[in-house]
Amino acid sequence: MQFEHLVQINDPQLTDVRFLSRAQVWFGLVARAYKPEKFILGLVNCTIHNRQQNGETTVLSRSLNYGSFVIHDTIALHEGSHTENNIAANEFCGDSCMTIRIEEPEPQQLWLRFRYEVGSPEHENPESELMQAQMDEARRQAYRAADIDTVKMIRELALSVPEDGQSGLTH
Repeated sequence: MQFEHLVQINDPQLTDVRFLSRAQVWFGLVARAYKPEKFILGLVNCTIHNRQQNGETTVLSRSLNYGSFVIHDTIALHEGSHTENNIAANEFCGDSCMTIRIEEPEPQQLWLRFRYEVGSPEHENPESELMQAQMDEARRQAYRAADIDTVKMIRELALSVPEDGQSGLTH
């Protein structure tokens, strides 16, 4: 399954909503990588096993503990640009990738593009195409809702972060 959508960050028509800087949005994406339990409903905790720096890219190897199951992933933070999360195959899906990219088509017109590529689980029932289509649609709706919640959390974090995006988030 592939799914992609945009969430607008700054809308000039909404004068009562605080504009965020690119640095503040990036800070929120970094916070989501290091402290995903603040962003993801049902996530109990996250353990970071390894952190590597390769030029402008930081790569984290993590385990995401949801209580009854654990997902292993790596997330690459491409400084100021995008995050790329690669999820190892598990009982719910095959190898998968989620990318969150900051887009700025015009100055201060910030958007986040969320892109999902979800592999099928090994034990998928091939005769149930309708059921799979319904599951994919439910997954799309859940992703969209979670991504809107991510932007809400980034907005909350931005209240405590200067426009240059600098703060005490520990790496």
